[in-house]
Amino acid sequence: MIPRARPWAAVLAAATLAACGSGPGADRATALREIAQGVLAQRTGGAVARPAEIGPAERAAALEATTRPLLYTRFSATGAPAILIGIEESGPATTFATRARQTIALRDGVLIATRGLGGDLMSSDVAAVQALIAARRAGAAQRVMRFLNAADEVRALAFDCRVTPGAAQRVTVGGRARTATPVVESCTGRDGREIVNTYMIDGAGRAVASRQWAGDLIGHVTLRVLRF
Repeated sequence: MIPRARPWAAVLAAATLAACGSGPGADRATALREIAQGVLAQRTGGAVARPAEIGPAERAAALEATTRPLLYTRFSATGAPAILIGIEESGPATTFATRARQTIALRDGVLIATRGLGGDLMSSDVAAVQALIAARRAGAAQRVMRFLNAADEVRALAFDCRVTPGAAQRVTVGGRARTATPVVESCTGRDGREIVNTYMIDGAGRAVASRQWAGDLIGHVTLRVLRF
């Protein structure tokens, strides 16, 4: 289960106070709030803000405006980008949220749950496959993903997965260069469906960048952890 989210107002209190002043600090705080308002596309109808691509300058402003974990996201189904702020941490798991309280939970960068996006991933059993991914080691493992359907019923999907690492390379994430190893997770479901997740794994075994399947409705999501 993902930890309970705290209100955005509390999370952004420091940024709000900074914005009451003037100068570079206020500009950074304002930039963070504006980025946060670029929420992920909702499936509940009505107009949804879809900001343009969030570039390096906006990402840098967000990093300067807070010391909390930050996550860049882009969903393949909508193309809408957003920067989410970390609101809860529990061991290696971090829950990131938009201003609208839509959340994505990651365990060392691996997707484990979503809320408020439609067709949500309620929970996941990924320990076995994540161990291979974190170790950047080839092997086979299983994962189980539980989704909420239109009838508000939770449906479990089980997958047999093969993990294949590549050669380490230099990447830049969150304005910081680091060495990371590409890892491909290829899975076949018991129902015959096939999914592929790709990761860039750092020396600590964390996915600093990835493209992961988040369900039939959401599709794949591109994730870049700007700060753990």
